[in-house]
Amino acid sequence: MKEHVELRLNQSGDDLLKKYPGRFSVSKHPTGLNFYVADWNSDARGSVVIGQPDHAVTLPYILGATGSDDSNFPDEHIIHWEVTAGIADGSPIGHDEARQRFFSILQSLRNAGWVRATDISEPRLNGKDALNYRQTRASVYSLDTNYVLSLQEWMSLRSRTTWSLYSDHAYLDVSITRDPSKNDVTKPGAYFLEYSLQSQNEYWRSVVGSSKRLNWKSELPAVVAKGLISRKSKEDELKKSHIPIDEAYRDPPVPQLGPQSNQ
Repeated sequence: MKEHVELRLNQSGDDLLKKYPGRFSVSKHPTGLNFYVADWNSDARGSVVIGQPDHAVTLPYILGATGSDDSNFPDEHIIHWEVTAGIADGSPIGHDEARQRFFSILQSLRNAGWVRATDISEPRLNGKDALNYRQTRASVYSLDTNYVLSLQEWMSLRSRTTWSLYSDHAYLDVSITRDPSKNDVTKPGAYFLEYSLQSQNEYWRSVVGSSKRLNWKSELPAVVAKGLISRKSKEDELKKSHIPIDEAYRDPPVPQLGPQSNQ
């Protein structure tokens, strides 16, 4: 029977190790970070469950998972998971089958209540407009999770294309990379998936930046304001080209900022 490992945010490392004895190794970094690492054999890939209970999704073909906590924020426990996976059991896979499997994963996330998240500094674009923006104007931009790419669009994707989602105080980036030596649509390909799951606080700390991480709460209002100004500027330029902006989109909530600790 295949082992299912549940990866939760804000779970203590000790509880994780007790629940799955022998599955995770621990690496302690001098900066105060602890890493909880699990690896699976490439010919016996694992299965993990990510997300909080009401929004949990099972992900297949897992190669590895690394969780981290930070001694600077001890009450938050594990704040970040990085999960690597394939799209199949290791054998080459037809490109259209890979496309369908990938969008089935996105659909399962949407069915579990995950919704699209757009970076606060990036324009609010949907569907093909988001794809075109990623391919022609931005080296990094999250695609529309509600838009299923055609096979032709799928084959045109750049390396490491990302879809970003939000649910229940958690952020999830789903990224896919195709083996560049297997780009012939008439022949099988190979794909590599990355899932990056962050707590809400950790996500906003990453937006503030590593140099201001410890004082993230006091820095966040100015960073958000600057990001929204950047978004408006980009959207104004796009409107000049008659590219529609999704005015109905609403950003996920910014954490409530108390006057005391930055934790």
